[in-house]
Order: sequence, then structure tokens, then C-alpha cells
Amino acid sequence: MIKLKHIVALFLALGIFAGLSVFLNNQEKAQQILEKIEETTGMREPETAPVENDTIPFEKRLQDEMKIISSSYSKRSKRTIWTLARGKTIVVYLLQAQKFIQSHGGTVLLMEELNENPNAYQSAMVDILTPKGDSLKLTFQISDNIFMNNASLMSIAFQTTNLSPEIIAKLNSFDFPFNLLIPPFGLNEDFYKSLDKIRNKEIVLWLTMESTKLNKVHNKLRPLRIHHTAEQIEETINAAKEVLPSAAGIATRYGEQAVKHKQLLQAILKPTEKRNMWFLDLSMEDRTVVPQTCKDLEITCKIAFPYNPDNSSIEDYVHQKLREAPKSGTSVMIIPLTEQNLSKIEDISKKAAKQGTTLVDLSTLFNSK
Repeated sequence: MIKLKHIVALFLALGIFAGLSVFLNNQEKAQQILEKIEETTGMREPETAPVENDTIPFEKRLQDEMKIISSSYSKRSKRTIWTLARGKTIVVYLLQAQKFIQSHGGTVLLMEELNENPNAYQSAMVDILTPKGDSLKLTFQISDNIFMNNASLMSIAFQTTNLSPEIIAKLNSFDFPFNLLIPPFGLNEDFYKSLDKIRNKEIVLWLTMESTKLNKVHNKLRPLRIHHTAEQIEETINAAKEVLPSAAGIATRYGEQAVKHKQLLQAILKPTEKRNMWFLDLSMEDRTVVPQTCKDLEITCKIAFPYNPDNSSIEDYVHQKLREAPKSGTSVMIIPLTEQNLSKIEDISKKAAKQGTTLVDLSTLFNSK
């Protein structure tokens, strides 16, 4: 019996040495077998997800996210002041910060808008607990005169029934896109041919519509009127599109009665939608039903206010539209196309860029919102 135990022990030892020899000579294969055993028995340790590189401090990452202009420390308030570019409201900035802080493991302790800060356009207090447990006491303040790039959009459109060589040359000197509001009827062929000489343009059908100001003289403009059938109106719009096939939209000419008449408006909007064009109400009519009527259709409709010589100068109107852009995010300027008016906006591209406003055509502006 004792001899049998010795024999068994000897075989076990030989097996261990043999196994060790195989392992040493073929470690790669042995490792594969070991991994397979671990996987089958559930002994393998779960793989850990790669850890985000946190060598950059949380505060610096938040600064990069907010794209701050400058950072300074106020001994008086004992807070770090971050100056932000104008172009977003303080509420939008706060929401952006909150989303970043929470998604990166931090905690928002306080966000409070400040109503009286003479040093800033808008401001707010922000208290944060970083992922490492450190406290950050910040003041966000929006600069009064430094704007972010592309903070707002502005379109410039010209109402025109006349194109001289001088006007064409001036338009081609502009380094921004613009719109030309053009009547598709009532002008001579030379006018329409001269459009090919103009660069950076987007064309709009400037269609005459129902108005108390219309008389027989306007018949050559083929106005869209209340007594017309839907078929007649669609035929007129189709004919207009044939004259100016690249037209991106339709704008009202006169039309203060048309925009109050839902049935007429529907008859105008349906073929407009069918041709993938947008609609622009320039009537300045307070009782317009354009917004409500457009809700029932898949068409972009906007209201804009063209220059009115009865209540302002062209200089005041241009200045007003420039100021409107950063305040509301978009602005539409519409003025008659004359050499004198073009001279009033020679430097508008620089002025717009200085306040973070990008000049775009109407289609781009309408599709941005």
C-alpha cells in the first residue's frame, strides 16, 4: 500500500514537471488555455472602461467650453470673474454651463442672475462643486461690446425695378450675399437679361397683391386679387416662376388687403409651397393672418418691415436694423435699390462683423431658425 502511494505521488510529480515544461516552452498557448478557462468559469476580471484623461483641470475645461474672453479675480466679491462674448443671453450661457458641469461629475450649488451690474451687458453668480470636491465661486458677465463670431444673422434685400450699369457695378463690389425683390411682370426684357451680370444675388418674386392702392395702371403687374380663382392665382405664380426660375421665395408688393383675406392667402400659399418657395409679408398690416394661415401648410412664412420714408431716414433705418440683429438674433433690412441708398451701406459688412453679425441671404436666414 505504501509502495502504491509512492507510485501515485511520483506520477503526480512527473505530471506537474511535464506541465511546467510545456508551459515554459509554450507560454503563449498556455496563456490562451488559461484565458479560456477563466472565461468559462467566470473567473476573469471584468475589463475596465478607459478612464477619461483628467490631466486638464476641471476649471480649465469649463473655461474652454464657455469660450471665455478673460478671467480675473475680484477681491471685493471674492469671486473669479469670467467675461463672455455677447451673442447669447446669460440664461443660455447658464444652461450651457449647467449641462457641462453635470455631465462631467460636478455639482451646481448656485446660479443667480444679477440685475444690476454696471460693468456688463448681463451677468450671473455661479457656485460650483468640482468632481474632486473643490469649490468654485464664479461670476459670468457678458461683454457690452465684444461679440462672438456668427452671433446673429442679417439679410439685406433690395426692391428694384431698374438696373443701371452703375448699380450693377456697385452690387458686384459687395462682399456679402443679398436679395433682389423683382417684379416678374411689367418690365422690359433687357431688365431681366441684366440680372445675369449680378453676383451674390438671391432672387425673390415681388408679386403685386390685393390692395386699396391698386388701379388700372397696375394691371400690367398681374396682381393677385380677391376675385381671382385658385386656378388663376396658381397660373400667375407659375408664369412668374417661368420669368425668374431661380426665385427662392415670394414677397408681397402692396398686399395689405391680401394678407387679411385667408381664402386669397391660401390660394397664394399653396402653389408657393408646391414650388418649395417661402413667403415674406412686407405689407406692414397689423391684422395680417399670414402666421396663422401658414401653420396649416409646410411652408416657411416670415413678416418683415421694409424701409418707410414716412417715419425715418434711410440712415436711421439701417442703424435700427443693425442694432436689431444682436438683440433678437436675426434682422431683415429691405430698402429700394438706388445708387444713393447703396452708398449708405458701403461699410455695412464691417459694421456687421464688428458686432458679430453675419450677412446671409434670406433663405439661409429663414432656415436657421
